[in-house]
Amino acid sequence: MIGAQLTEGAHLHNASLVCKAWSANISKGLTHMELDMHSDPAAWRSKVGQLQSLVRHLRAASIHVNTAVPEDMLFHNLALVQQLKGIEELRLHLRDGVDLPPAAAAAIGSMGHLTSLALIGGGLGRDAAAQLLAGLAATACAAAGGGGGASGGSAAGAAAGGAAAAAAGPSGPGVLGGSGRGGLRRLTLLPAVQHGLGDEAMGALAGVVSLEVLEFRAHRLTSAGLATLSLGLPLLTRLAITSLDSDSGYELACLERLSALAELDLALDQAPTGAASRRALCAVRPGKSLSLSFRWTDRAQGLLTEYGNHLANLTHLDVGACRVGSESLFEAVAQLTGLRELRMAVYSNADHCIPCHLSRLSALAALQRFHLEKRRAYFPEARRFGESSIAVPVTADGLRALAARWGRLRSLRLALSRKDYSQEGLSVLSSFTGLRELGIVVERFPGQSHGQGQGPASSSAAASSAAAAAAAQAQVQAEAELPQGDGVLSSSPPATLGLGLGRFARRGGVELPPVLDLWCLPAGLHALELSNLLLDLSGPGLAGPVTGLAAGGAAAGLGPAGASPAGLEAAAGGEAMEGVEEPGPGLGLGVASRGPGLGLSLGLPALDADDVDPSTSLRPALPPLPPPPASLPPPSSLPPPAPLPLSQLTSLDVETCVVRPPLLAALAARCGPSLRTLRLAAVVGLSDDALEGCLPRLPALRSLTVSAPGNRAVTQRALASLSSTRRPPLLRQLAWESDDLTSRGPALEALAPLTSLRHLHLSCTDKTAERALGSLRVLQVALPYCHVDMVWTSGSRGGPEPL
Repeated sequence: MIGAQLTEGAHLHNASLVCKAWSANISKGLTHMELDMHSDPAAWRSKVGQLQSLVRHLRAASIHVNTAVPEDMLFHNLALVQQLKGIEELRLHLRDGVDLPPAAAAAIGSMGHLTSLALIGGGLGRDAAAQLLAGLAATACAAAGGGGGASGGSAAGAAAGGAAAAAAGPSGPGVLGGSGRGGLRRLTLLPAVQHGLGDEAMGALAGVVSLEVLEFRAHRLTSAGLATLSLGLPLLTRLAITSLDSDSGYELACLERLSALAELDLALDQAPTGAASRRALCAVRPGKSLSLSFRWTDRAQGLLTEYGNHLANLTHLDVGACRVGSESLFEAVAQLTGLRELRMAVYSNADHCIPCHLSRLSALAALQRFHLEKRRAYFPEARRFGESSIAVPVTADGLRALAARWGRLRSLRLALSRKDYSQEGLSVLSSFTGLRELGIVVERFPGQSHGQGQGPASSSAAASSAAAAAAAQAQVQAEAELPQGDGVLSSSPPATLGLGLGRFARRGGVELPPVLDLWCLPAGLHALELSNLLLDLSGPGLAGPVTGLAAGGAAAGLGPAGASPAGLEAAAGGEAMEGVEEPGPGLGLGVASRGPGLGLSLGLPALDADDVDPSTSLRPALPPLPPPPASLPPPSSLPPPAPLPLSQLTSLDVETCVVRPPLLAALAARCGPSLRTLRLAAVVGLSDDALEGCLPRLPALRSLTVSAPGNRAVTQRALASLSSTRRPPLLRQLAWESDDLTSRGPALEALAPLTSLRHLHLSCTDKTAERALGSLRVLQVALPYCHVDMVWTSGSRGGPEPL
């Protein structure tokens, strides 16, 4: 009801009851709040005052700061936050272009009641970092009884403060007590990539002696800075450092001084050099967690080969972009039997193909997350990039072997080339019964010629690929208007699978993408990512949920109920689609054309319900029923029915895939009650009719992204379907890119009903939007609580400002 007007008396009465309930309970139970910082000091002062009086038990706050808040105003607004004495956890999100001024950093550092502080995004200069850490160190030492020995940020002061805290022991005053006010325990500093903490900030950081969890982004940090950091922090149990960008590696032996350290997470550009540094990685206490991330390294394979047997406590490994010289990399990784998370991005420019079999990793029985990506490689002989000379075959036998050993796997993502996938391999993905997140990506490499070859090819392949995509889009849209026969897509074996791309494939000479039957996916999936695939949906029981969709009309491209394949061909002008075999008598499973039930095609004439006389209906003699058992099991003892595929899906990301409109409608019928995030980017076959048959069936949708550049079948008309239902979804984030929006600007009648929006991204420029609406103020009035982003051509953004 945000932005709407209440005119009826019953609605006003109900709203009054809701407000009274909020007023009575919000001050008692609300402990966390997320809000945007207002650029008006008076409005922000009023908001903080209301929070202080209404929400007396507030413990955590997340504040978003945009570019509309200047630096001096940011300082005054943060000073007002200090009035909220009950806040113990503060997260400050700075959008791109926002720099934290030193005065504001000092104000944050003086908040002695904080136990957790997180600074995400934005800029953190050297002076601001010094002011922030000096204030935090002084507050921590005062809470620990150190008397501010670490003030000034010197290494000696940090060591003195750390020694004092260590002498206090685990039960000393520096440890957080039951009241939760013993100094800062968690600190996260993750500014933009070009910012971070260097050697000069390590002394003050080591003085925050109450820290137990520390995560920060490094910038030009050396081994000397790490040595300074290890002089303090006696209570630190988890250390995470990102962007360790030294080209020569780090001396990590100094980290052994952190006696309480149980979890170490390092993101390195290079593998550590020297035997002492490598032994330090193995010195983390047994049974605890060690995480390593590399970027652009050739030394990771040597490190794992030499010290793999000693890294039994390694639980997370990201080898980054690792050059593969042989399959020994997989053998070295297979020694790390304690791994719970493994990410690999491999490449090779060898003159021969290197086979990398996934079954080599079956020994990693504790694995919970596995991501594998094959990247492009540079071939100096041809002087251009191309597909890496690595083969990672995704076979049915290999995936079955992994599924049998990886019983704890929850997340799987494969980003490989077209020739690595096979339809048989993708059909056994349901063997991973515990999977919750799945990503199947078909990478497109430069220089590929019809999906074949290792090295670079002529540039005409890219042009033919673009023309092929355009032709596929046009043909799928043309055939989407024809009524379909059995199923959302035909489940017959030919490569076209009912998409009507047989003529296109033979005429264009372009290999179609791999086929993925969504029915073969694990039943408990929560997140699904698909890219460059030909999607199909078939299987028993599909007719039940989709039957109501067919009865709703032909907008989704489904044929009329009860229509036979022959009748559908006649209705389409007598042209049968190539590559689709007409099903004969037998168990031909239908989707929406058979009505309720399993939709079995038995080759019998269809009878209407009105034409059947109950008195003349056939009633064959049946044998007598057996006597009932003595005792039936109680209903509670019966096992619950197995969930259907995609019935628990909450996030769906589809990019550059080939689909038919009925497929999207069938997906919406399957996962409509649970789907909260949907992204459709460059989908071949997407149209307004497809979106109108899909979006109204997603009542739980909170985030929607539709990107269809060059697709004239997608317009802003589909947005109106979001608010056409009786209970429209409470959409929070919307990103829309279509040709009509880019050229003519936004349609206010399509956006105005979406009053629950908080973030809106449009593909048009601000000038185009202003010409379409007359003034951007109109959009601000229609969506008063929404942050609008578009292609800004002026220096200052004139879009609506978040409250």
